[in-house]
Amino acid sequence: MAELTAADVDLYTGGRLLANDPEVQRTLSAALTIARREVGWHVSPVIEETVVLDGPGSRILNLPTRRLITLTSIEEDGTPLTLSDLTWSAGGPPGLLERPVSVRKRSRGWWSCDYQAVEVSMTHGYTEEEAADWREAILQMVDQMSVATTAGRGDADLVTKRIDDVSYTWGAVSAGEDALTSMNSILDDYKIHPLQFL
Repeated sequence: MAELTAADVDLYTGGRLLANDPEVQRTLSAALTIARREVGWHVSPVIEETVVLDGPGSRILNLPTRRLITLTSIEEDGTPLTLSDLTWSAGGPPGLLERPVSVRKRSRGWWSCDYQAVEVSMTHGYTEEEAADWREAILQMVDQMSVATTAGRGDADLVTKRIDDVSYTWGAVSAGEDALTSMNSILDDYKIHPLQFL
């Protein structure tokens, strides 16, 4: 499965936003960045990734994912750990669990408390089918962002308005923030809500 592309936007909008328009790719990239920042991880597609994390200084290491496919390796303070000495949750379907995937040492030992102490290589994320609503939300965001930027500012965005001697003031909310707000009910199913326990 691949990342959403400008061709997906073209198809979704029935050709209103064309795949060969560089502005479409820019808006798609912005929508993905806004949504991923909101939920705290990339969500979809399934990717292989190596991340460096601060040591939690507790018995639980939370990974920046809600769907772990394969845990390939973990190094702590530069030392490779044996995967059979660890246990981890796999995550679950969108909306079911709100916490990130967690890793625990079978010995019940503590993780390092140093910054950038843990390096994790993993395959994670949801497939296109599992994250169909996520992908739809991103496409809707792109569509809304393009309409907002081409239509100009409407009266609904007006904070103050004075007719004589002209004084118009619009709110500082961007098209991306507006689109994000309208998609929050879907994005909430993918958001990582960290839990801390020992």
